[in-house]
Amino acid sequence: MKRLLLPLCLLFGGFVFSQNITWQNVTLNVPNENAQAVFNLIDGFYSNVEIPEGVRVSLWNIQFKGPSEKATHVLNLAGPTDSLVEFESRKLIPEWDAYIAQLNSLTDPNGFSVTAGTTLVRYNLDKWNQPIAQSWQFKVKDPYAFISAFAKLMSVFGEKSGYVSVGQTTHGVENGESHYIYATYPDLNTALDFGNFENEEEQNAAMEWGAAVGKISESTRTITRVMMQSWE
Repeated sequence: MKRLLLPLCLLFGGFVFSQNITWQNVTLNVPNENAQAVFNLIDGFYSNVEIPEGVRVSLWNIQFKGPSEKATHVLNLAGPTDSLVEFESRKLIPEWDAYIAQLNSLTDPNGFSVTAGTTLVRYNLDKWNQPIAQSWQFKVKDPYAFISAFAKLMSVFGEKSGYVSVGQTTHGVENGESHYIYATYPDLNTALDFGNFENEEEQNAAMEWGAAVGKISESTRTITRVMMQSWE
């Protein structure tokens, strides 16, 4: 990883690392009849615990997914690494044990997972709170080439995109997935319109991206989710 840092700094300047965040995703499989109870439980806990500055907790409903994905919801925690670690220590209270016990009783363990990772590059930070998000997972053989190709793609699509990040999954990795792309949309219309190119430049950029990353990575899955609530 150290050998990757210098070239990335040269490619993106100080932008990449000064604004990096760490994240944790907890996926839940919530039966329909328990959906409201689970939301009320999560809202009740995170509305009454002190969340460190810079950390956002958000609950998402998964709208689009492949047949192997059993989870229905994602609980995401994101922010500076030190703040997330501090937050974990704040949750070591009796209320946390009661919350987890009740959450387990309302959810199906088939679909539960916990993963964590970090962003490497982020774009359009002012659109961080857009309510719809899509993620693509990859097995990447050459991280530098992958991120360089993505930077070239974003030089064409950057201004019209929502919040976009490319990063790596470092804990809870499944099936060799190492990197991801994450993008937000302001509404479902925009999300469903993804992939429609406005001009030849956009079409060529997408084709070049596909050709470049097809040699060095494998796309494994994608999910699209809708934010239900966030706490800060």
